[in-house]
Amino acid sequence: MKKRLISVAVTLPLFLIVMFYDKVIFLFHIAILAISILSASEIFYMAKVHRQKNLRTVVATMIAMVLGYIITICDVNVFKGDFSNLYKIVETKHPSMDLSLVMVFALIAILFIINMFKVHVSTFEEKGRAILTAVFCFIYVGLGVWHISLMRFMPSGKYYIVFIMLCAWFSDTGGYIIGRKFGKHKLSNSASPNKSYEGLVGMFIFTIPLSILYYFLYSNGYLTYLLGKNIPNFSFPQLMLLTVIFTLTGFLGDMGESLIKRMYDTKDSSKLFPGHGGVFDIFDSVILTAPISYYVFLLLQ
Repeated sequence: MKKRLISVAVTLPLFLIVMFYDKVIFLFHIAILAISILSASEIFYMAKVHRQKNLRTVVATMIAMVLGYIITICDVNVFKGDFSNLYKIVETKHPSMDLSLVMVFALIAILFIINMFKVHVSTFEEKGRAILTAVFCFIYVGLGVWHISLMRFMPSGKYYIVFIMLCAWFSDTGGYIIGRKFGKHKLSNSASPNKSYEGLVGMFIFTIPLSILYYFLYSNGYLTYLLGKNIPNFSFPQLMLLTVIFTLTGFLGDMGESLIKRMYDTKDSSKLFPGHGGVFDIFDSVILTAPISYYVFLLLQ
């Protein structure tokens, strides 16, 4: 727990600074790209793709993720030779995920082509695993995490991001504390034997009071006074519903990562952050929540 607190104390303030301070907003988008690249590389590592002489697949996927992200936040201007938006990303812009979705099929085609040759280097089974891992990384990790950047372009985007991350991390903390102390009824031995129904309840024990506190501070004008007029204006029923949805999606993202690690027989995605594991370990809940919350917030705007 001590190592976890140290990791959070170091990384969280830096993340909040680059997200809220508009003059360095490009650093925020670079951080989001780094999260997707590092998470994908950790999945490749767990799948042992790099040991199966399929580095071409890994490299092609990383290049596709970088290009896909640039296309997402800069839109079609990059094809006109206008790279100014790489450095001057403003909130008034309306980026699109459409071209990045096209990149999925382009990546699949490229992976098929580069794996047509030198078949003797790795078996067909290994090549198939590498291709499926690459597509999974691009769609789930890449497109999932990039919705955080898309959310940042919304008028209240920075607060939306803080909200979903607080939901994810408070639920993770609640599940860990309550589950460890009171957990007796296992949820799924196949995916994560340490997860319990008591831990699931503990997630809501931590996130719902957080949302009640938010509503109290907003309804009494404290948040508007401190942070300005772009604070999200949710009714109490909306706030409770969003909290339940994001807590559940965070839980499913966490269970999904546990299933992946169980499949590859590993405890952590990496040892980058002491006490936490890797980037994928930290953002597993957010990766699934980000795209769902993005479209929910679009409907509420």
